[in-house]
Amino acid sequence: MPGPHGSGSLNTGEKIIKVIIGGIGVGISLFHLYTGAFGTLEAYSQRFVHLLTLMTLAFLIYPTSKDWSSKKNNLVGIPLAVLCAIIEVYLFTNHQRIVGREWYYGPMTLWDFVFGIALMLLLLEAARRVVGLALPIIATFFSFYALLGSYFPYPFTIRAPSFQVFLDHMFLTPQAIFGIPTGVSATFVFLFILLGTFLEQTKGGQFIIDFSMSLVGRATGGPAKVAVVASSLFGTISGHSVANVYGTGTFTIPLMKKMGYKPELAGAVEAAASTGGQIMPPVMGAAAFIMAEILGISYLSVCVAAIFPALLYYVAVFSATHIEALKQNLRGLNAEEVPPFFPTLKRGFHYFIPIVALVVVLMMQYTPFRAAFISIIILIITAEMRKISRLNLKGFYEAMLGAAKNGCVIAVSCACAGIVVGVLDVTGLGIRFVTIVTELSGGIFPLALVLVMISCLILGMGVPTAPAYIIAAMVAAPTLVHFGVHPIAAHMFVFYSALLSAITPPVALAAYAGAAIAGANVMKTGWHACRLGFITFIVPYMFIYNTALLGMGSPTFVGWSFITAAFGTVAVATGLTGYLFTHIVMWRRPLYLIAGILCLIPETYTDTIGLILASILIWLNYRKKKQEEVCFPTA
Repeated sequence: MPGPHGSGSLNTGEKIIKVIIGGIGVGISLFHLYTGAFGTLEAYSQRFVHLLTLMTLAFLIYPTSKDWSSKKNNLVGIPLAVLCAIIEVYLFTNHQRIVGREWYYGPMTLWDFVFGIALMLLLLEAARRVVGLALPIIATFFSFYALLGSYFPYPFTIRAPSFQVFLDHMFLTPQAIFGIPTGVSATFVFLFILLGTFLEQTKGGQFIIDFSMSLVGRATGGPAKVAVVASSLFGTISGHSVANVYGTGTFTIPLMKKMGYKPELAGAVEAAASTGGQIMPPVMGAAAFIMAEILGISYLSVCVAAIFPALLYYVAVFSATHIEALKQNLRGLNAEEVPPFFPTLKRGFHYFIPIVALVVVLMMQYTPFRAAFISIIILIITAEMRKISRLNLKGFYEAMLGAAKNGCVIAVSCACAGIVVGVLDVTGLGIRFVTIVTELSGGIFPLALVLVMISCLILGMGVPTAPAYIIAAMVAAPTLVHFGVHPIAAHMFVFYSALLSAITPPVALAAYAGAAIAGANVMKTGWHACRLGFITFIVPYMFIYNTALLGMGSPTFVGWSFITAAFGTVAVATGLTGYLFTHIVMWRRPLYLIAGILCLIPETYTDTIGLILASILIWLNYRKKKQEEVCFPTA
């Protein structure tokens, strides 16, 4: 008797929770669509509504432990979700008092203390659930450092604030948890996530894969090139490396393995290609929006600065996969396996309309916030005009719920990174970091660059790119500016360095995702992904010394710098892979690397030397190929 009754009660409880999750998800998506149409709330209000609603959702969706039953997880998750909702109501009812007070002077009430401490603990737990342990550990370390930094040895000693000042800054000001990172998540980023989920629900993701296959599927190493093209297109919408891997990799990785790619290489191709989506305009992920806010420049300016490095990245990945396919004699797909180009384009050309509209609206100097809203409306209208992409009520529901679920990751990770930003702000630690790097490098600028990149890699271990960039930008970018680097170049250097953490072992989230789908060794996949995305290690140093690769300077010099850099990228890929027309003699491989790096340096004399050296090496390899054909003719 108790069994069926208990079972029925459990099912009813799960259904109720599912309804609540759906209501919260659709509600927060409608809230952002409303603010996209009619304007945002006051900054602090917009941010706490966004963050605490999505934290409530996160505790209902993400389990405390994957080893626990759903009932046991709910016993912990539901009370935490309710507590998030209570804090949201508290901030709403006390909004006028909070935003109208003098920071640090108006006395904090007992409930301010209680809910402030509770929010920090809840945020750390939410971050652990949605992005793993790395980010909350970093935030916890910085919090303790802020309170106990006066006891650290020189040069790490800081003047620690009182606990009240620390908590006030974290909870009751728009400078820390509810600072710029959360603000960007609460405005631009959520609407772009919503654009991505609507594109997915209207079958735009499948069109991207089919379109990529029709373009390059029959080429040498076709499946790998499909992964590169599809991930670059998919990445311009999603802007998240791990999401890109799962979005396209579930199709492309099995296809690559079927065509003869080793699992580690298949996972690495997808990881490297997906990571580049975060630097490919027009949508570059949360980090790019945050960069624009920090620098006080338009998002379009960030896109312009990013376009040439992004193209170089994909030249590197595309050429490396092509050379690897030649080396291993991996063919393309058969004609019957590839969808025809023009029928595919005819079926899905309308998916390009909202993307083109997005670029046009941005060029018209509208904010990314309004541009994203307009693109969503255009996407919905064009999708409804075609039977293949038309949405019913369930489709709208799934798109809005999907956006809320994806938004949890960005909102929680940005807010958790906001703890670090708040610590840097309230302690002056950012200025101290400038002193530390200057002293460790002895004032030697190239060494300072290396130290900054290493710092970004460490801060980014196991952390999504957006919070990794936020933390590193607040700590490291001022150091580069102190050395005289242009602010945009400094932030792009930090952005690229943070991006590396997605494919650099020992903690490489994108490589982990690719390895999981491919059933491959994680470390080998990570190292292969590093090799494919090698340009990310080199180009940041190049645009620090000459900003032509960021689109700055005369059009002629910018164009010449990009062309020679693209040639150098292919030369480096050739040297790393060890194959061009035929296998390259081992002692010549470093010469390809040298020629490529010389071409990457945007100076006329280095470009000239690099081009001459590369031309000689290519001719020697071509002659070796002809000699092999004479000595060992094919049947």
